[in-house]
Amino acid sequence: MSSTNSSKRYLMIAGRILILLIVVIGVLKSGTPASYVDPYGFLFVLVGGVALLIISFPGAEIWRAFRHTAGSSGNDTEIRNSAYFWEAAGRGFWILGGLSSVLSIIIGFAAMSKEYTAGMPAIISMLIRPLLSTFYGSLLAVICFVPCWKLKGILQSRPSVPNPEQNKTPISIRCPGWRFRILIGYVLFLAALVLTVHLPYVSLSEVLIVCIPSFLVVLGGTLALVLFAGGSSSRLTPSTAFAVMGFIGSLMGFIQMLIGMTDPSPMGIGKVAGALAFILASCFTALLGMVLIGAPLEDRAILIGRVDSPSGFSRVSWYVFPLLSLIFLVLVYSIIVLPLTPAH
Repeated sequence: MSSTNSSKRYLMIAGRILILLIVVIGVLKSGTPASYVDPYGFLFVLVGGVALLIISFPGAEIWRAFRHTAGSSGNDTEIRNSAYFWEAAGRGFWILGGLSSVLSIIIGFAAMSKEYTAGMPAIISMLIRPLLSTFYGSLLAVICFVPCWKLKGILQSRPSVPNPEQNKTPISIRCPGWRFRILIGYVLFLAALVLTVHLPYVSLSEVLIVCIPSFLVVLGGTLALVLFAGGSSSRLTPSTAFAVMGFIGSLMGFIQMLIGMTDPSPMGIGKVAGALAFILASCFTALLGMVLIGAPLEDRAILIGRVDSPSGFSRVSWYVFPLLSLIFLVLVYSIIVLPLTPAH
């Protein structure tokens, strides 16, 4: 019996290797591998995702999640927490892919405004970098979701426990040095952000100046929503509030853009440019607030046992709004590239 199990295991390993080889060959045949390389975008998504995990999860919980993925045993609560760790990791990479995409096109606009880049190749490269960032975030997210699905499958295959409370042991994240761990995570994330923005033709201050109006709208609106809803509301989480205000800010930008298009004077071009910048900055502010404030607060509530699982509205915000931001990016890019018929 053991020899049969060993043979099946070896066949499964060989099958997985074969599938990976097929995927690699398909990627190589699809184009030049160098066309998929954007070191700034990849480092931001990777390092930023690791920083978010350091902010939300203690080291013991991270190590336990890796051990459970490798086949180590554990009770239902430990397996459930490990599954949630991998879900949070995939969520962070996915949101950072969208965040990096918005940041990349903002940097491209700043470069074009300074006339450091010109011509159609430069305009096309403005869309390549955002798509690469989304590609990196999606790829890393799928890699993290695989162990999450595996651990959830293990939980579902186990017999139900008569007393569901007996395995509920909330994790104490207030271990010695937990404040220092969170500080390290935020510093690491800021370093990745500065590394991405610190290019020869764009500074971080210029990006922040572009985002100041959206900061006031999105951050102020989010704070107002949370205060009006009250701290006892389990539906309107900070992540949901950020996503709602990011969507409202983007709609305000599109309305302003349409009004600018109807203005035949030279000031109309400035109105359109300001509206496009407001749309991008609203998406950037909302995504940044979700990963730095909304998601860590909800992760902390789950780890200490205050809530059982993330809010459904939060999950929709985490997975839908980055996709919506990418759609907004394509629309903004199309408006820039396609010539507008002048008003007579």
